[in-house]
Amino acid sequence: MALSPTIYAIFAGLIFVIGIYTLATKRNIIKQLIGVELMINAAHLNFVVFAVNSPGGIDPYALAIVVLSMAAGAAVITVGVILVISVYRTYGTMDLDALRRLRR
Repeated sequence: MALSPTIYAIFAGLIFVIGIYTLATKRNIIKQLIGVELMINAAHLNFVVFAVNSPGGIDPYALAIVVLSMAAGAAVITVGVILVISVYRTYGTMDLDALRRLRR
């Protein structure tokens, strides 16, 4: 028994909202990276759901785009984590407010 695409779209919207909430409320850089990754994964879920439920059948091009986007997203998050590690080693904190105060 397959679920309706609407259920998946609602679930993806919920994941996206959790990502936005994480970006808006958390001060830790790692938590903000996790929020960005949640938002990206919600977009991927929507893309896959609508590609699978397209009128002409499963759209392989859309699924290929999602796979390529996941690979690019993994590379971007990896670079982000490397930068966060460098910032932590240099300044000893991952708190964005403390890092902003250092700039002044």
